[in-house]
Amino acid sequence: MLLEFLNEYYEAELETIHDEAGNMHLQGRSRRFERQLFVKIFKEKDKFYAEQHVNQVYCPEIYLDSVIYEDNYIVVLEDRVLEDVLPAEVDAKSVTSFGQKLAAFHEKVSGKVLVPSDERPLSERLATKVARFEKTPYQTDVTEVFTRLQKDLAAADIDYALLPKVVLHGDFSIRNLMHHADELVLIDFERASLGVAYEDLIKFFYNEVKEPKLRNNFLHGYRQIKELEIPNYSLQRCLLFLCALDILEFHLTHTKQKFGQMAEAMFQTIKNEDAILAL
Repeated sequence: MLLEFLNEYYEAELETIHDEAGNMHLQGRSRRFERQLFVKIFKEKDKFYAEQHVNQVYCPEIYLDSVIYEDNYIVVLEDRVLEDVLPAEVDAKSVTSFGQKLAAFHEKVSGKVLVPSDERPLSERLATKVARFEKTPYQTDVTEVFTRLQKDLAAADIDYALLPKVVLHGDFSIRNLMHHADELVLIDFERASLGVAYEDLIKFFYNEVKEPKLRNNFLHGYRQIKELEIPNYSLQRCLLFLCALDILEFHLTHTKQKFGQMAEAMFQTIKNEDAILAL
């Protein structure tokens, strides 16, 4: 019924595609818009509005429409020919441009779009997330790591409250950086939320850009556009834990665990008392 509705509404011949996270997308030409469509379908209202609002401000040239049909929340974009950034391309020059791209995103959308924002102290947010893992396979590990972080919570709360907030991309990674014509573009904004800029670096640095030299190239590129403060040690540890919990929540609801053992490795970093961000 949904596909029939969209085909009729947009005078289109849309076909279903799926991404690696299992999300439903559609592609096809619309006679109504006289262009190719890329249709993103959400079940979660917050993700729908984040995707919609960010696209309207960050890349209005491709935003076409939004529609709600029964329990489906739908964002319609102009389809573009995109090419992956290949691992072989990840060098000092490209990583610097990645930093510039993220800073420009933070600069352009922060204060201009409505995205989810949790105003509670970080320690309270963490405690709420930890409780969600009760009676799950991750309960023992999550509880152990949270116990180790108790000594960090007070300092982390203070630093988090003081640091400036931006609209986070929420899933900044090489797979969400694409080539379009001669331009590098950032895609997929469904996980956008309010936080400190460092949060957008955690998975990226932890999993994709591990060499200190490349990390510094990225930070140099970012700081050409926008200031960036690195949180104190306690806050870094707590934000790493928050990131790991988000990954595990994703794995609880998606059979294809695209992040592998990243969350468990983050837990081990916290247990080892290792430095979080080596520069």
